[in-house]
Amino acid sequence: MRPSRLSQSLLIPLAAALTAAALFLAVAMSGDRLGGGKPALLIPLGLAVALTLAWAGWTALATRKAEGRDEREESPPLDPVSLAEAAELQAARAREHIEKIRDVRRREELRGELDRLDEGRVATTSELDVVVFGTVSAGKTSLINALIGREVGATGAVMGTTRQGENHVYTLEGVEGIVRLVDTPGLSEAGLGGGEREQDARRLAQRADLLLFVVDHDLVRGEYAALNELARLGKRTIVVFNKKNRFPDADRTAILARIRSRVEGVVPADDVVTIAAAPRPIPVRVMQPDGSSQTVYEVQDPDVQALRDRIARVLANEGRLLRVANLLLKTRLLGREAESTLDAERRLKCDELVDHYQWVTATTVFANPVPALNLLQGAAVQLDLIADLARVYDLDPGAARLRALGGRLAQAMLKVGLVEAASSVVAGVFKRTPTTFVAAGAVQAVTMAYLARIAGKTLADYFRDGETWGPEGIEGAVLRQFEANSRADFLQEFARQAIDRFLSKVRRKAAPVPDRHAS
Repeated sequence: MRPSRLSQSLLIPLAAALTAAALFLAVAMSGDRLGGGKPALLIPLGLAVALTLAWAGWTALATRKAEGRDEREESPPLDPVSLAEAAELQAARAREHIEKIRDVRRREELRGELDRLDEGRVATTSELDVVVFGTVSAGKTSLINALIGREVGATGAVMGTTRQGENHVYTLEGVEGIVRLVDTPGLSEAGLGGGEREQDARRLAQRADLLLFVVDHDLVRGEYAALNELARLGKRTIVVFNKKNRFPDADRTAILARIRSRVEGVVPADDVVTIAAAPRPIPVRVMQPDGSSQTVYEVQDPDVQALRDRIARVLANEGRLLRVANLLLKTRLLGREAESTLDAERRLKCDELVDHYQWVTATTVFANPVPALNLLQGAAVQLDLIADLARVYDLDPGAARLRALGGRLAQAMLKVGLVEAASSVVAGVFKRTPTTFVAAGAVQAVTMAYLARIAGKTLADYFRDGETWGPEGIEGAVLRQFEANSRADFLQEFARQAIDRFLSKVRRKAAPVPDRHAS
């Protein structure tokens, strides 16, 4: 096996560090044999150890960076055909999840979005979305106005002028197809609804074929975090340093260098460009015929040619690849959205089933108390509940499998001492619950309902996680649910609901039956 470049590059500095360390230890352990010369030797040897270790650390970091660059350079180019095939597979998976969603409106909404992506994948005319994204009032709309060559969006000093994504068709020489410039609300927008508009902007950015990330100063932490987040999604990005005319030449050069340094490894240096989308008018003194002078403000043309050229070059060279790669990303995002919707529906259905079966258990035990708390006899682990929870996740275990699951769960609950713990917890709640109704079997019934809840919740997680109990096994899964459902406020409300149900049942039994023969 060929040694890596990292291990090879570290041989010399590590050998030097080990040699210096050995000499240092030898001198330190020499006792009095060196006399007064010992401190004079220890100090330079200690420095030598520190310097050689620093050398090794610096060499390791430099080599890792170089290997990372080599990996990026040596990685095979992406193939549009392969990406299109991957997008088709993702679409099929997403459709499977979408068709299982019960909410008709949500299902139709996601189905329509997936249909549009499928149409885009087979379309002969390409459409590219260039999304303009950045902090509030960085000049995003002014940039679009400058690129289009006319005012298509309102600008102003008020924070958050853009309220939602706005599309504008943009014609570029040498670029085939339709290019849409999409304006977005700003990041870090203050005021009512600012957070919601920022989320809208992020969603638009995630779906961009090409992203123009606009700043008007050096990158701050929030901007850098957003840029990194989008880079992890594979967004092709051009960083646009706007309002360059407001800075002296030296300051502008320094800021540009800092931005390029901060985005190194995320955005290539050539993709960081400076512009002035809406330069401030400059004062000009005009001499009047009478010899007086008057100051007028001369409007300056936008300076965006460098950005226009960069966009055209990127789209001409990479447009098809960007479009297909983005279709794949959009399909993945849609698939995740469908999975999330389906998961939320299934969780809700499981909660409804657990709620139903826990009260069925409570009512059954209250009407027919068992001699002792027995998980299976008291129906805390019901086979019908297991079967219904499995069906929520499109599973159909046989009768033997259901019995095995029920038996394993009951054994785990007994092994961790859950019966005794639940009895103690529920009895304590009853002592603190102000009520004049104390019926035989009430505490036992509530305890069995509580155990049924823990069993149901544990099983719901088991099926949701692909029929696995998690790293701590079935006993750990049971204990997690016990801890999650043992808060005092929850138990107080749980006991109150149980007592209300028992009272209702007793009142219905005690109600006199009307005499049908009475006149």
